[in-house]
Amino acid sequence: MRRATQADLAAVQDFLAPRVATSMFLSGNLRDQGLTSAQTAPRAGADHRKSMTLWLGEEAGQITGVIGYAAAGYVVFEAPALTQADYPALREALFGRSLLGLNGAMDQVAHLVAALDLPCHRAAMDEVEPHYHLALSALTIPSGAGRLRPALAQDLPQLIQWRMASEVETLGARDSAENRARARVSLQELMAADRLRVLEQDGLAVAMTNFNAALPAIVQVGGVYTPPDLRGRGYARRAVALHLAEARGRGVTEAILFAANAAAARAYEAIGFARIGSYRIVNFDPGITLGETQLGELS
Repeated sequence: MRRATQADLAAVQDFLAPRVATSMFLSGNLRDQGLTSAQTAPRAGADHRKSMTLWLGEEAGQITGVIGYAAAGYVVFEAPALTQADYPALREALFGRSLLGLNGAMDQVAHLVAALDLPCHRAAMDEVEPHYHLALSALTIPSGAGRLRPALAQDLPQLIQWRMASEVETLGARDSAENRARARVSLQELMAADRLRVLEQDGLAVAMTNFNAALPAIVQVGGVYTPPDLRGRGYARRAVALHLAEARGRGVTEAILFAANAAAARAYEAIGFARIGSYRIVNFDPGITLGETQLGELS
């Protein structure tokens, strides 16, 4: 494997384009923030948290896989040809970097977990979730109450509470000052990018949704949340459907998401999503340092 440069990006994008369903975080981060500026391991604060360091697998001059490291501490990738022979190069490339999590197609994650010798028994979350796709021409908008609107600055305190509650519930995260600060930054970025929406009924916010990755023709839905006392009323599915209808009006033709539980899966299927595979998510909270996991096990 070799480190990618700016000159490789066109070929990387060509490789990812037909595989976009399983590489939305990688593709979206590259489109939004590009490569990290540092030529060594990224320094804290040196680059945007979603900027990427990339390593390429190649055969006969053609890209066979892309491994990405986001400055925030996440590994995202599209490496369908990865084998055990690639493990030593992966360990060397990522050695010493902090890791909060990784996610991707289930079989590919299995290779990354083995290659990096991840202590998944210590993970806050290690789950396989159903992976869904929708052609927006087949979108069904459910009837019901509620008006969708962009999130506003005055919504932020409540949305931070909701984001934190969602991450505790679905990702096994801690309700900590560090995680709340991270949630604030993420929500502010989504608002600045106009990708965060709130469903409002009778003047009250009842659900939220966002696109956590976006390309011109396809978006990935994430951050869907309804407070427990408001669930069972169809708010989440209506919020997602209305947001996708809005995107369709701008020329987006497809959507991707993965469902955190059976209730969420039913809601997404009700508006037209169909399962296309399985997506594995591994999160560490607190994070770990790659290459030091075995040492940590011995201490």
